[in-house]
Amino acid sequence: MKASLGLITLAIAMLAGNVNATYSNKIPPMGYGQGVNFDAPSKNLDADVKTMVKKMSLKQKIGQMSQLNEDKILLPDGTVNVTAVEYYAKTYYIGSYLNNMAGHNGNLNAAGYATNIETLSDITVKAGGLPILYGLDSVHGAHYVANATIFPHGIAQAASFDPSVAYNAAEITAKDSRGANIPWTFAPILDLGTNKQWPRIYENFGEDPYLQSVMAAASVRGFQGNYKTNRTKIAACAKHFLGYGATHSGEDRDSSWIPDRFLYDYYVPPFQAAYDAGAATTMESYIDINGEPVVGSTRYLKTLMRDDMGFNGMLVTDWAEIENLYTYHQTASSPLDAVFQGIGQTSTDMSMIPEDTSFPELLLQLVQSGKIPESRIDESAGRVLQLKKDLGLLAPNGWKADKTLTASVGQTSDQEVAIDAARQLLTLTKNNNTVLPIKNANKVLVVGPTANAMSYLAGGWTIYWQGATVDGWQGAVSDEYFYGNGVDILDGIKKAAPSGTTVDYVMGVDIWGNVNTTAADVASQAADADYVILCIGEHPYAEAPGNIHDLTLPAGILTFADDLKAKLSNQKLVTILTQGRPRVIGDVPTISDAILHTFLPGPWGGIAVGEVLFGITNPSGRLPYSYPQYPGDQTLVYWKDIPDNQHADPLYNFGDGFGYSPMEYSSITASSKTLTSSKSVSVSVTVTNMGEYDGKEPVLMYVQQPYRKISPPTKLLKAFNKISLKKGQSQKVTFEVTADMFKYTGVNNVPYGSLDSGIVNIFIGTQNVTLTLQA
Repeated sequence: MKASLGLITLAIAMLAGNVNATYSNKIPPMGYGQGVNFDAPSKNLDADVKTMVKKMSLKQKIGQMSQLNEDKILLPDGTVNVTAVEYYAKTYYIGSYLNNMAGHNGNLNAAGYATNIETLSDITVKAGGLPILYGLDSVHGAHYVANATIFPHGIAQAASFDPSVAYNAAEITAKDSRGANIPWTFAPILDLGTNKQWPRIYENFGEDPYLQSVMAAASVRGFQGNYKTNRTKIAACAKHFLGYGATHSGEDRDSSWIPDRFLYDYYVPPFQAAYDAGAATTMESYIDINGEPVVGSTRYLKTLMRDDMGFNGMLVTDWAEIENLYTYHQTASSPLDAVFQGIGQTSTDMSMIPEDTSFPELLLQLVQSGKIPESRIDESAGRVLQLKKDLGLLAPNGWKADKTLTASVGQTSDQEVAIDAARQLLTLTKNNNTVLPIKNANKVLVVGPTANAMSYLAGGWTIYWQGATVDGWQGAVSDEYFYGNGVDILDGIKKAAPSGTTVDYVMGVDIWGNVNTTAADVASQAADADYVILCIGEHPYAEAPGNIHDLTLPAGILTFADDLKAKLSNQKLVTILTQGRPRVIGDVPTISDAILHTFLPGPWGGIAVGEVLFGITNPSGRLPYSYPQYPGDQTLVYWKDIPDNQHADPLYNFGDGFGYSPMEYSSITASSKTLTSSKSVSVSVTVTNMGEYDGKEPVLMYVQQPYRKISPPTKLLKAFNKISLKKGQSQKVTFEVTADMFKYTGVNNVPYGSLDSGIVNIFIGTQNVTLTLQA
């Protein structure tokens, strides 16, 4: 065995001078950065990686497929437990660890992470293993690294309708992660958010497959770029494959019931876009689809993902998912059977075990007994080693952080990018009598629980898994570990308020609906105010702890809002919604003079809110989901079949939102009235800023085929372009309409295999045009 370990160490040196960057592709013509070269995982392993696999023992190869949690190898003070790392390296050849590193004083900073992860690899290599591949859920910035820049969550990024927002956030997250010696992120999250009650709505890019696809591609490019040679880049992980956001009950990890036609036409495209953009890794999902657990599915994790969609990268499970085949899904009769299903039936390459060593022990047993061939292990170990090589980990000292990058974490220029992202996503859906922006106000009274804590703006997956709270769980929020890196809504309003405008604050009601200052007392304090800004929303949460059984906000909050409105005199009531999913808000839309959606804009979001309220920034976000009016509408999506949507009554539609300047759309001009499979049609509109404010306008193009052999969707977004217009300025916007936009999965169940002739409608802004499609 010692001789074999020596060959492993020798292979590290052999790989160092053999960086292979020949697998560049061209980005498909979708979204941000099109036409730019990028790296993607190759279908075949490099020759030196194949040689390396051949020199490894079975236990060493299985070790590369095994990932443990950080609590197995960290001491309470956040330093490395050398004895534990040596044990896992010598006994199991563990190849990967994951999760947040923290000590007695909170999360480690970039230098702390860098030192720890370097130590993990040093110990492992010295013990005869390979450098560690460390993974972390850096889903909106490197938010587990102290002082790193934190960005808006995915749903907020999507509201910008600007893929550069996703690209820039991912690019800086990659730099900060590399500075912390973390080469792999478990992002982007591409679960189509079709059940609004689901507690992970805020992590993804909305309910529309095209918007999700464009943002997915931009995010992957931002994380990765030329990741095989550029050491400021990291491996992205498109997750969670597949259908996770469609849980039929809205509870996290519940079953998804998805007909094949809907799966192919709506849920697959975002992952296809990520794979086409070069995603180096992907993660399967917690759920079963129609009773078939994804983690053990040949159909989903081999046939669909590998054969049909062409994914060549490394596939990792989610937390304990192979074990869950026995303990949760109950399709395996024993832990041994669970490992057989998870590896023998799929193309999974790495098990996020994460709390014991049962996986490598049982997998070794299965191979030695002949139930799983060693060639199957070679396949997955090879993909893991290829990824390590591509990320530079196998070069001499390739597992050590660049101190220049470490020093750049949290730099001011990165924070400015996060602030600008927040400016672009704020969405105005009501503004009666143009009460906004605020002008000539002597006093503004800010009310409500979400006004004076950055934690509410950042949500879950921030500082801690469940968000920045005093107990790291569901306790009271705490801004302590932001270390001043951010601005809450109250302070943002104070910063933006002009001289002579007084800004006061009273909570009134807490996040759970408990009244601590009566509406009458609040109204008394507002007697001399011109505006009351009511800030309401959700407490931070992540995954299953965020499960709810009713989309309605706590009754105490809504009753307080009603009582407050009833007791105000002439003050304008502006409601600001800060929430991870679209909660039902009772009479708030009626009693409010204006409504502004912040989603989860990150800890810097308060600056953008203040600027929008006082007209320094013109809001330009649009809703990335259909906003339900009633609790029973949790599965409402705008693209449902036309018969299903005839009785839909959302509070706000997907794409709703406007700025302070009205935008006028000209009639649509078309280069032809006939669309064929071989010839596209150019459609154009001219957009004019008719108002007093410079602004940005997301120009959205929807298509509709009112008649086809399978009931058609109401409409589908197929292109968008966010433009900037100064007051009085006009700009022509042109989109290409192709026949492929109307392909669908037909009666033969061939994915995107059907195209019907007939009339089709194109909608842009307030305008539409009808074409004839000749299939």
